[in-house]
Amino acid sequence: MVEPIVVDEEYRKEIEMARRELGVFITNNKCAPLMLQFAWNDAATYDAKSRRGGPNGSIRLRIGQELKHEANKGLENAVQYCEIVKTKLKLKKVSYADLYQVSGAVAVEVTKGPTIDFVPGRKDSNESPRTEGRFIDGEEDARNLRKIFSRMGLSDEQDIVALCGGHTLIRTMYPKGETHKDRSKFEEGKSTNKPLKFDNSYFKELLSKDASFSRLPMDYALVEDPKFHHCVERYAKDEEIFFKEYAISHGKLSELGFNLNNLDQPKGPYAKLNQHKGLIGIGIASVVVTVILGYLLKRKKNQLKN
Repeated sequence: MVEPIVVDEEYRKEIEMARRELGVFITNNKCAPLMLQFAWNDAATYDAKSRRGGPNGSIRLRIGQELKHEANKGLENAVQYCEIVKTKLKLKKVSYADLYQVSGAVAVEVTKGPTIDFVPGRKDSNESPRTEGRFIDGEEDARNLRKIFSRMGLSDEQDIVALCGGHTLIRTMYPKGETHKDRSKFEEGKSTNKPLKFDNSYFKELLSKDASFSRLPMDYALVEDPKFHHCVERYAKDEEIFFKEYAISHGKLSELGFNLNNLDQPKGPYAKLNQHKGLIGIGIASVVVTVILGYLLKRKKNQLKN
């Protein structure tokens, strides 16, 4: 398991700067699909048994030729985009691992998807996984989908289907809304009606009879497997539920192998509020202890006098 790096106030400020700049960059360059897949693929190398791989920035390395893996085809541009942001902002502390994962979260957010709760502190790795077949490429049946996610430590059907819902962005080519020709061996075709809008349209189209929707083996697996199908129906029916559960699953993926327990920092949307409550609680407890000790000391003195 990768131990986190020290995240101080300066580090958090750099992360917020990066988040804002990435938001502008991704929006202006219409590269949300690319950045989301980029973040996913950097994280999806994680092996729960060996505790190796994961969101550690290794995708940037030429060593091990990780970027030359078939599933990473075309992601060199994402590496360059993050480097542009890092250089422009003169980021000194933020790791590539954090920068890559925050870019994926921002890609979802700027396309009207849910806000991803992001916790910084990932360490960069100079070890690049050499194994192919660690990523989803659309050719998986239900069995292989479970196998890939289980290897990462994500065996819940809800996590699998929710994350597959991100293909509402990934399967599109900005700005035309067609399947990526340079990154996919599947034929071109219409994917979703709103290619740069993160929504639940992927699930609606999985259940539809629309012949223009380019279906991959993975799409059929999500519909034909009973447990997957149940989740697909839930998400197609209620976008709010999909957003809520996607945000949770995305967070899990971005934190694979990342030890959050050692981070001395608030987590979650109400972290600052809870942190202040905690400080108030500690303060009150200190006062109470002081009063009790004072009372006992005074009592002891009186006993000695008597």
